[in-house]
Amino acid sequence: MESDSSQFSDDNPELESLKNVETSLWKLLKTLLSPKTMPHIVMISILAVILHILASSDSLTNITSVMFISLSMGYSITAIGSKNERVRSWTIAQSENSSEVESKVVKFIKKFKICIFPLSASLVSAILILTLFGENGLIPQLYDLIPVFLGSLFVLWAIIQGVSFSTWASSLSANKTKKKGAISNLKFSTGFNGIVLMGFSIISVGIFQFLKDPNSTPLEIFFSNGIYLFLVLALYISTSAWTWKLRSLGENNQTLNSFSNRWSLICHIFLSWHLLTIWRQNFMSPNSIEIFIEELILMIFTVFMAIWSLTSKGYATKFKLLNEQNSLPWGLAFGYAYAGSVAMLTNVFDEITTVMTIGHSVVVITVVYVYRKVLTNVFSKHDDGVLMRRLAANVDVKKEISEHEETDSSEESVRIESKKDDSESNDWQEDNDVDWDKQKDDNTISSDVEWEETIELD
Repeated sequence: MESDSSQFSDDNPELESLKNVETSLWKLLKTLLSPKTMPHIVMISILAVILHILASSDSLTNITSVMFISLSMGYSITAIGSKNERVRSWTIAQSENSSEVESKVVKFIKKFKICIFPLSASLVSAILILTLFGENGLIPQLYDLIPVFLGSLFVLWAIIQGVSFSTWASSLSANKTKKKGAISNLKFSTGFNGIVLMGFSIISVGIFQFLKDPNSTPLEIFFSNGIYLFLVLALYISTSAWTWKLRSLGENNQTLNSFSNRWSLICHIFLSWHLLTIWRQNFMSPNSIEIFIEELILMIFTVFMAIWSLTSKGYATKFKLLNEQNSLPWGLAFGYAYAGSVAMLTNVFDEITTVMTIGHSVVVITVVYVYRKVLTNVFSKHDDGVLMRRLAANVDVKKEISEHEETDSSEESVRIESKKDDSESNDWQEDNDVDWDKQKDDNTISSDVEWEETIELD
């Protein structure tokens, strides 16, 4: 007979919900890089670089921050209006029968007319912001705070990055779970994942150490980055101990065991990478170009994962705030806001390393929190299912016992009634104590009446 956990494993609603999320990133990538919308991608690449350079000038920092925010608002308006067929036709290039004489460059430049609507919405947004908060606006005191506000949003983008990645990783882990096969021992699987994690960390930090000093030996890599490796190991041990009781619930269930192991490994590799970024920026002295490239990749990754997570959630809800039709403008809106935050961090805050360290630390804390939360949701649903199954089984047993007792009780009452009837039927015949010769007193009404012996008849 199968155990409760194995019987209920395939009915875990949380795992089924995670499995139903589309984990393929290729479809979204093709949507974002479609030739019909490529001018938007080119536009953000050009404007983000230009505005980033302009923000380095103290006299242009405020107006640059306003332009970043207004571009984000313009594409947000475009995303909201994308459900309208006319707006969508304005922002997506249509196939046209152009002259064969025109070169590909001319044809591509003509496609930039699809940027007119979001740029117009951005212009209106900029005028509105300057009217309210500009130097000559209604609330001029807030004008100097706009760059600070935009730069502070980097913490929010860090949280979004952590949540978005965790959403994708948990869905991927759920879809890759195994329903059959041997169940690995929790101590063995935890140790094995730890070895893989440390191997990844050593190789990663070794690559950057080699780029910094090509003559570095393996021992120098260990000694120079020992603190980083210790932090990775300490974080892994602490989170493993924190979730030990939860993960131990999957020791008798192949699906839960498989999900737990994969989910743990993916999360900790991602955490290791962020810890490495913090370590490099503070102790390995990377150059500005290296930091810029890394943060650019991080920005693209964050925007991409944010669009994916919002799109995936949109499929499962009736109110689709973000779907395939408006995923690109939402992504561009998020991209302009993210790029503006990075630009303000570089030019407004004096100590960029400290701010970036805080941002990456927020990502680490977010992923650790979501890591345990996902395990709690999955395993609590499993426990609820097992409990419901046991309660249902107990109800069935009690019902059978009750029906059996009622049957026995009715049979017993029948026997008692039968005995009673037999007793009564036999008592009327038992007249051994009756004295038939005994004279009884005549107490009837005729006892005092004198009857004449002769009756005369007329």
